[in-house]
Amino acid sequence: MKRQNTWWLAAGATAALALTLGAAERGKPDVALPDYRSWTHVKSMVIFDPAHPLHKDFGGIHHVYANARALPSTKDNKFPYPDGSQLVFVLYDIKNADGAYVATDKKVTAVMVKNAARYKETGGWAFQAWDAKGKPLVTDGGASCFACHRDKAAQTDFAFSRFEP
Repeated sequence: MKRQNTWWLAAGATAALALTLGAAERGKPDVALPDYRSWTHVKSMVIFDPAHPLHKDFGGIHHVYANARALPSTKDNKFPYPDGSQLVFVLYDIKNADGAYVATDKKVTAVMVKNAARYKETGGWAFQAWDAKGKPLVTDGGASCFACHRDKAAQTDFAFSRFEP
């Protein structure tokens, strides 16, 4: 009886894994939000002007972080990024507080994960983003993210931000 239960448990785990991988292949999110706060801060930027072409979707203060695997590429402009590289982009809304822009509510947290073999259709990168409540926003396997990255950042292995000391 014990052997039979073990077999069913193994079969169930295998089926669950297959369903998970199948979901990832069909465009479902398969990227987890890493614990990025101890990573290297790459840069910050503020989009404040409504005339900026990205203001509607990305207006606010941007903070970008790189894990240790991604850091040499973003610091030294060495492309492509190696597999295992991860970049995190955090966007906060802003307000003018007596002449200084300050961060207010978090709007989105996004991550790029490099795996050239697994994510060929999106330049070797997996993309995911979460809203302020933690709801995943990318449901198309990263195709919509990659469309912009492909058109505007092809020379830097599809990553926008460079390390700024």
